[in-house]
Amino acid sequence: MKSLLQRTVTGLLVVAAIMAGILFGPYSFIAVFSILVFGTLYEFYNLINVSREVHINKILHSLAGALLFVCVWLEASRLTSLWILLLYLSYVMAMFISRLYTRQDNPLRELAYIILGQVYISAPLALVNQIAFHTLKYPLGEILKDYCPIFVLSLFLFIWVNDTGAFLTGCTLGRHGRHRLFPRVSPKKSWEGFWGGMVFCMLLGLGLYYPQFWEFIGVDIHEGVRLTRLEWMGMAMTVSVFATFGDLIESFVKRSVGVKDSGNILPGHGGLWDRFDSLIMAAPAMYIYLVVITIF
Repeated sequence: MKSLLQRTVTGLLVVAAIMAGILFGPYSFIAVFSILVFGTLYEFYNLINVSREVHINKILHSLAGALLFVCVWLEASRLTSLWILLLYLSYVMAMFISRLYTRQDNPLRELAYIILGQVYISAPLALVNQIAFHTLKYPLGEILKDYCPIFVLSLFLFIWVNDTGAFLTGCTLGRHGRHRLFPRVSPKKSWEGFWGGMVFCMLLGLGLYYPQFWEFIGVDIHEGVRLTRLEWMGMAMTVSVFATFGDLIESFVKRSVGVKDSGNILPGHGGLWDRFDSLIMAAPAMYIYLVVITIF
């Protein structure tokens, strides 16, 4: 009972922090999500250091991941141009050049894990900025690039509802002849839970179509972010599928290195990586979806 209460309180606090970061504006958004990127990367590199006996500078390379997020935010908000990414490119160049001066038996091994963290965590999470500043074309062809929380908030709502729907469906239907989704990686996940999570997501997508929902939570909705019912439900399906992949990939990595949780910063939930693993795959998938429906 105590564990359930602890897990519930922690979950509510995490949800409140994410909601506040998104709804209070672009500056609270970058503050909350830069910390999220840094913390997730730090846990990943810490896990690699312990399990693979390498010596990655966790703080330095986690800060580099946060730097990439900030650079993409500056470009997406139009405060600067794409030239800002030269800062991150300088870090990448320095990372390779520094290997020439290391006295290790296999310096490429450490470098490979550093790059893995940047590609697997930093780059996908940086795309959350593009979702936050993404709007659809007006009939006259104009494009607004102002910060708009609708799509990025929808991303998190889809992920949370998908997790909840998968858990509830898996616990009920899955008890009777459960069909394992991916037993080699995550024995507890079932096809029943997967489809249940998707159905819950699609129902939420149908609800997000109506402006009354956004008015209720105090978010302005304009023509630049209006989707059809079918487009909202398609977005829900996309997030549901790739959020599941994100969860499975994290389970695969943790199983490969022999750990259960990525950290203990969130009582009852483990680490930040444990809590936001679905986001790593769902964010780029949703951005691609938005780009496609914007073009066509």
